[in-house]
Amino acid sequence: MAQSRIIIFGAGSIGCYLGGRILQGGGRVRFIGRDRYAQAIAENGLSLTRYDDPIVRLTDIDFQTDPTGLKGAEIVALCVKSGDTRDAARMIRDYAPKAWIVSFQNGLSNLPALCDELPNNKISGAVVPFNVTSPTSGQFHQGTAGDLIIGPEAPEALTGSLRQAGVGVQIVDDIDGHLWAKLLVNLNNALNALSGGPLRDGLIQRDYRRVLIAMIEEGLAVAKAEGVAVATFNGRAPQALLKIMSRPDWIYRIIMDRIVKIDRTARSSMLDDLELGRSSELDHLQGEIVRRSDRMGVDAPVNRAVMAAVEQAFAQKKSPRLSGAQMVELFLR
Repeated sequence: MAQSRIIIFGAGSIGCYLGGRILQGGGRVRFIGRDRYAQAIAENGLSLTRYDDPIVRLTDIDFQTDPTGLKGAEIVALCVKSGDTRDAARMIRDYAPKAWIVSFQNGLSNLPALCDELPNNKISGAVVPFNVTSPTSGQFHQGTAGDLIIGPEAPEALTGSLRQAGVGVQIVDDIDGHLWAKLLVNLNNALNALSGGPLRDGLIQRDYRRVLIAMIEEGLAVAKAEGVAVATFNGRAPQALLKIMSRPDWIYRIIMDRIVKIDRTARSSMLDDLELGRSSELDHLQGEIVRRSDRMGVDAPVNRAVMAAVEQAFAQKKSPRLSGAQMVELFLR
């Protein structure tokens, strides 16, 4: 398996970063993504940065923009947005019918959709706990810490190359609880889109965190109603994360600087999508909580209100740049 062809399908920021690390670790990788990423990498190469490491520069990148590039894939690292999962699965079925698919996507609906569309393929779920942005053309920056989580199995060609490049990987038997944990943390993406600045600038405001805590608590209530045991996130149980976020600002800043490890420029992909005029994954984040709360008879008013505000921001194509105090006024009163 050491030389299995790995296709990064949906090579945006996360896909380019993961694919770059696999290449760095000796893997055989092809990227399939949009023209703008292909052009950026053709002109500048592919550079990888991490909050605590020197830059890694890669050249001679096999980057294609047509799904026929899936031909010959033995492993597909799927990084498309959740709304494109079924279309991507049909392309995999057409061009790489025997591939092992590893879904590095946000949300809870991707694995059921993939299993429905590709009943004969081996499929693994995965959680990417860290944030990736593209601060300059062809550069992909990991701004927060954490190990990849994949399960219930994972192809050695992929995990071995990632580990060789210094990326932590954990293999778990039950991925669902980890996907739920990531969903709850990702509820912050919407608040970041509403604040319009780096993640850290929002999180150091206690009022901002109060809104995030309320959304996570609603999500935990929905998970409990569904009988889901939410896993830890970066080694911390959901209640421990809520306790940390409830601390006064001066304590939280110390925790962030020493433990949480969010660099000062990190921001969410949802804010990038808003500023670049792209569609968001809101429907698979707050939308997932709202739909499931309706189904389970659990109230989720804060998630519902935040979702409406973000939808309005996307309709207006700009962030309202709300402070934490303004968020409390809008969503908690």
